[in-house]
Amino acid sequence: MTGLRYLLALLLPASIYVGLLADGFWSFAALGFAFGVVPLLEAVLPTFAANLSEAQRAERLRQPWYDLLVVAQIPLHLGAIAIFLKVVPEDRAAGDLTSLVGHIAAMGVSCGSLAINIAHELGHRPNATYQRLAQGLLVTTLYGQFFIDHNLGHHKNVATPEDASTARYGEVLYAFWLRSMLGVWRTAWRLKPGLMGVLFGAELAFLSGIWAYAPTALVPLLLSALLGILLLETVNYIEHYGLLRQKVSANRYENAQPAHSWNSNHPLGRFMLFELTRHSDHHAHPHKSYPVLDHYDEAPQMPAGYPAMMVLAALPPLWFRVMNPRLKPVASN
Repeated sequence: MTGLRYLLALLLPASIYVGLLADGFWSFAALGFAFGVVPLLEAVLPTFAANLSEAQRAERLRQPWYDLLVVAQIPLHLGAIAIFLKVVPEDRAAGDLTSLVGHIAAMGVSCGSLAINIAHELGHRPNATYQRLAQGLLVTTLYGQFFIDHNLGHHKNVATPEDASTARYGEVLYAFWLRSMLGVWRTAWRLKPGLMGVLFGAELAFLSGIWAYAPTALVPLLLSALLGILLLETVNYIEHYGLLRQKVSANRYENAQPAHSWNSNHPLGRFMLFELTRHSDHHAHPHKSYPVLDHYDEAPQMPAGYPAMMVLAALPPLWFRVMNPRLKPVASN
């Protein structure tokens, strides 16, 4: 029965669909839910840090329910694209700027959560079908390079200066966005130029199809994809800010441990994002599927859930005031 709590993951696509199907103020429903309602609820709900027993872990790994919930997000994202391609030309024809911006925001949340977050989970599975689905999702948000960099670069180099997706101590979020996106692009072309060429070609074909079907939706879709990418990079920022692995030889760092990623046990983020917030265990054991990720006492804990921390990161003076004191022992080493 505890697996039913992952049905909370349907709340985010529900808010996306409300935003896409509504006009005016209600078109911002996805943003309002993700960065308004969820942070307020997580501020009063207790954190949930208990780990599974071995029997519970084995049972979850046998159940297809957990994979079905993840895969079900894919048609929801594709449906959001279809609605977007219908409503955005109507917004532009009517000169409805408020609804247009709201619909772009809703689609951006879909790109960041239903596309990139699901692609992240599926891309770690040792299953060719799941990996192809991950790549296809990333094509729709124009960030195919994430598949290559994340699996072959980020997980190898996390919490080191070699990793573009690890935010440095004292680094402002907006500078990190640019450095990380450029670094991910370069790393992907360096590590897998053939696959990167295929993914880039697929993205161009996807955009050509959008142009042929709904040309006035092309630029808004580009903006939505950019928003989804920035949401991902903001998550990267809060997950790894200021944490470093020690160098144990001229060519090697210590192995990634739970202490090298920020963790959050706030319940809505855990269950709505398929345990992405248990990021410490994910980096220590990247091939573990989401329902069996663990809490570690030695992992640094975020003082709030993901949405609240993302808002805090957008306000650098407040971010540094809250987070830098938690990093003083690390920064002094």
